[in-house]
Amino acid sequence: MPPNVSDIPPSTLGIIPPPRRAKNQTVDMWLEDKVAIDRAEGLWRVHDGLYDLTDFIQKHPGGSEWLELSKGLDITEAFEVHHLTNQPSQVLKKYFVRNAKERRNAPFTFKEDGFYKTLKKEIVETLPSLPKRSNLSNLLIDSLLVVLFLLSTLAAKYWSFTLGWMSGHVLALLSIAAHNYFHKKDNFRMYYFNFSLQTVREWRISHVLSHHMHTNTIDDYEISSWAPFLQYLPVKKSPIRRYGQWLVAPLMWITGFHKALLTRIIELINGRTNHIKKTDLVAFTLPLFMYLFSGQSMLNTFLMWNFVIAIGSTHLFFVGLHAAHHHPEIFHDGDQPRSQEDYDWGISQLDAVMERKEISGSLFLVLTNFGDHALHHMFPTLDHSTLEHLYPVFKKVLTKFDTNLRMVSQLDTLCGGFQQLLKVTPSEAPPDLKKYDLKKYK
Repeated sequence: MPPNVSDIPPSTLGIIPPPRRAKNQTVDMWLEDKVAIDRAEGLWRVHDGLYDLTDFIQKHPGGSEWLELSKGLDITEAFEVHHLTNQPSQVLKKYFVRNAKERRNAPFTFKEDGFYKTLKKEIVETLPSLPKRSNLSNLLIDSLLVVLFLLSTLAAKYWSFTLGWMSGHVLALLSIAAHNYFHKKDNFRMYYFNFSLQTVREWRISHVLSHHMHTNTIDDYEISSWAPFLQYLPVKKSPIRRYGQWLVAPLMWITGFHKALLTRIIELINGRTNHIKKTDLVAFTLPLFMYLFSGQSMLNTFLMWNFVIAIGSTHLFFVGLHAAHHHPEIFHDGDQPRSQEDYDWGISQLDAVMERKEISGSLFLVLTNFGDHALHHMFPTLDHSTLEHLYPVFKKVLTKFDTNLRMVSQLDTLCGGFQQLLKVTPSEAPPDLKKYDLKKYK
């Protein structure tokens, strides 16, 4: 099922496409292509200004990695959503070089009187009065880690695929919960994600820099990385391809974790990357622990570990692809957008997200199921435990701008994900947010 021109639609947002998007299957290729289209002129672009942040980044922990990840990119969205106060903007002025020669390759704006900036100001004023519950998030994710090691070892010891099945689901819950931590400054809990055979570096590119900032656009790596096998953009597909995706999807879920490791190995062998870190070895402490304490042979331990990995992969990608972003009523590039020139970034997130009413209200469910997703996208550095307390302010600003958050059932998003795979005709109008009634659920 090779890529073809129907897999590569023009952006209805006016975004110039990455030059290799038909082949864009690694995060390093995505970064290289992004540099080619971002009009940052070898520097860092924030809005229409160009900045040289080399010295500033190198002075901070983990600076060398962020230097490699971000130079030559337009980081406007990332800068705006990762800094809640105006202080970083004042610091940024010290590193100004010149104005950019061309307009941004994105229509998203952050006007002071716009939706997102208004919401951010209200949130910042509210934060000091909110309860601090990050310790509960820490306790939950640490508990999941202990349960993962215990269940996996018992699964190997007693050669129980039931226990292995349970362990795989715990692995998925742990990996999703770790997503709460790799949006923050470097911390040890973010490396719990590595037990899934994926790495924090990969997801900081594919998820933090790409998906969160340019959700459901042709610049969203989490869209392009599934193509051509799963095509969520509304493009022409033959009946066989359309419905064949329903059969292909489970295979993609099952092999997702293994694919991430295999891709990294192939890239390393071919000399296309040298990004191997000591923290990548975290993934292998689980099978080592299973081997040392189960009494099983190395082969049996390896087989059970791979079973756990496959179950965890199936769970994570099933939840991830049906949690918030794929439904015929959600905007995907190719659909009619609100604007190609003055599109408030916060409104764009509302257009690209649905919320599940069964998940909101429970920290455990939110932490382990990508819950409170719209607020998380807009304020990714805030701990998930804070998000539920932001809804009163969120509703106030939604009302002020005469818009809404789509709060639906888990079944709606589940069915919607499969329906989106079948979608071939782009929506002729932007999403209708006002028909949803948030008051029923909050």
